[in-house]
Amino acid sequence: MVKGCIILTDVTTMEKEIREEPEILFNILENNISILMGIKEFLKNKNIDGVYISARGTSDNASTLGKYLIESILGYVTSLSAPSLFTIYETPPSLKNKIVIGVSQSGKSEDVCEVVEWGKKEGAFCIAITNHQDSPLASLADEVLPCLAGEERSVPATKTYLAEIFNLYLFCSVIRGRNDILSFLREIPRFIDDIIEKASKIDVSRFHFMDKCICIGRGFNYSTAMEFSLKLKETSYIFAEAYSSADFLHGPLALVSYQLPIFVFLPLGPTYKHLKEVIDTLKEKTEDIFVFSFDESEIEKYGFVIPYKVDEILSPIIFTPAFQMFANNLALDKGFNPDSPRFLKKVTITR
Repeated sequence: MVKGCIILTDVTTMEKEIREEPEILFNILENNISILMGIKEFLKNKNIDGVYISARGTSDNASTLGKYLIESILGYVTSLSAPSLFTIYETPPSLKNKIVIGVSQSGKSEDVCEVVEWGKKEGAFCIAITNHQDSPLASLADEVLPCLAGEERSVPATKTYLAEIFNLYLFCSVIRGRNDILSFLREIPRFIDDIIEKASKIDVSRFHFMDKCICIGRGFNYSTAMEFSLKLKETSYIFAEAYSSADFLHGPLALVSYQLPIFVFLPLGPTYKHLKEVIDTLKEKTEDIFVFSFDESEIEKYGFVIPYKVDEILSPIIFTPAFQMFANNLALDKGFNPDSPRFLKKVTITR
């Protein structure tokens, strides 16, 4: 169900790349499972005591989800790196007996590469998740899980973000032998195609004058809120802040006003009750709430309902193309070109 409808005649490169996502996921399934089976065999007799992930920007949001997935499915304590410890302070932590995962669309991020290089020196098993198999990051890693997304020409990362999180799901499900998750992943391309089409019809016009907002998720969808807020910043220059719903109640709740739109990601699962309570609390203070949900009964005024019943752990894959299309269409409604945001370039090198 979509609340409202707006017809857009412009087709941006960003939209074209979002619409490539089903085929990209299919290609990852065809190519990367065999790589992961080899990794699984290699790790069988290894003494692994944790996972260390290094990334920047959109890839860092993907890695936040990766932390939740790896800890919940594989049971390894997982840390997101602080690259400055390697590149500026030169006080890196020990990475012995770790799996080190570098996540970078371009594979050129110098700080991510330095983390992986240090992992190699420490004897860690290093994996690169990247869209460029000939990149510096890929050359440093023991194994590469390619995104197989083809060239991404629009500055905001869309198809590469979904490819990164899809690789992280595959990594966890294959290593752990979770055939239930793997079976769902095999069906995902069909779902994604339908969701993109439905999300393209969301009426974004009521947010034409929005210049700030809050994006809320929890657990597996905290990263979803983070990535949605980043896409709104990049494409429409909106001061969008992302919060875990738990953290939001600890202080940022005071920000709520009738002039502040709030977006909530509401999956079916363990966080549903809490998020529903947060939404009810927000309704006492504002009506400007937009909910991405799997439950039609939760969409009273504004929102987008995904017509599938999906376990919460898998919901970020389903939410992603919906919020990407929303961001693309909102930029067009505001008269911006989402493919070329001001001051930004496709590859940002940090150290």
